[in-house]
Amino acid sequence: MLGYPNPLRLSGKTKVVVILIDGLGAEQIMQRSGHAPWLNSHLNKSTITNCAFPATTSANIASFATGATVGEHGLVGHKVWDRVAGEQINLLIGWNERTDPKLWQPVQTIAEKAVSLGVDCNVIAATEYKNTPYTIATMRGANFVSADSWDEKFESARKIIARPKRSLNYLYIPEMDKYGHRNGWTSPGWAAMLEELDALLRSFCSNLPKDTGVIITADHGMVETEKSRQLVLDDYYESSGLVRFVGGDTRVNYVYLDNETSIDRVIQDLQPVSYAFDAVVTSDAIEANWFGDVSQAARNRLPEIMLLAKSNYTLYHSKYFKPRSFEMIAHHGSLTSAEIRVPLIQIGF
Repeated sequence: MLGYPNPLRLSGKTKVVVILIDGLGAEQIMQRSGHAPWLNSHLNKSTITNCAFPATTSANIASFATGATVGEHGLVGHKVWDRVAGEQINLLIGWNERTDPKLWQPVQTIAEKAVSLGVDCNVIAATEYKNTPYTIATMRGANFVSADSWDEKFESARKIIARPKRSLNYLYIPEMDKYGHRNGWTSPGWAAMLEELDALLRSFCSNLPKDTGVIITADHGMVETEKSRQLVLDDYYESSGLVRFVGGDTRVNYVYLDNETSIDRVIQDLQPVSYAFDAVVTSDAIEANWFGDVSQAARNRLPEIMLLAKSNYTLYHSKYFKPRSFEMIAHHGSLTSAEIRVPLIQIGF
């Protein structure tokens, strides 16, 4: 938008709309291509990328909204242990008076940077997300445009790009992820939603002003599972008495210990069920650059061990995971291609 060279080689545009469809991975589009012919027609090697690890919303929308790695912005997973306050924090909806979003995520947002450079920045999303701590952490500086239905969101975007002023606009669609969790992305209802969304995207992108470009992307994909692939690991976690908290997601358990000297013992206790996951020592993952540059604050929020689910297994500790997580059909967080490969479709550039 400012005319500078950029890694995606995007041509200059006065207005840009970035549409993030929560949970819509590249593999879901390709495998349901009959229900998304327009989206699928735009997928190729250059329009598929990988999300950050872990493949979860709290980490990836924060990276999307800041241009920073997970280790830099510090929102390192879905559910983490706050070692300072000695409590668990859900980084999407579990913020409290001790978790100031401007301190927990101190990196300048894309919105703040855009506004400082004279570019209007708008977030088009459901009213329920306005002024939430997570929105403040990730989208502060933007003008929030409340729009609850898909039609309202695309109409709001049309009105904004019809104006002559330079603007960067973020349109958020969470419904595919929510429905997938409850019913699975291979369900008829999910396919019907995908058909509707595909038609809306095609219509919106077919009538763009010449000075406008659109990016369509996602924060992660999904893996479906069934009850027989759910592993409740309470006994293995509790065997040594050394596990303080289990967080993360059902596809990547974050295992917090009292100290690092217990790592080998806890991994050994989990060995009988290791067919379902890879146990990764977090310090090794940091050294291997899984999180990019890692701030001290981010290190303090990361666990000692991470269990990355293989195949379509899901991993639980019944004390720390809510009952509804056992009812979910689709999950994400780990490193399978279905979870990390996401679209990066460019229209109008």
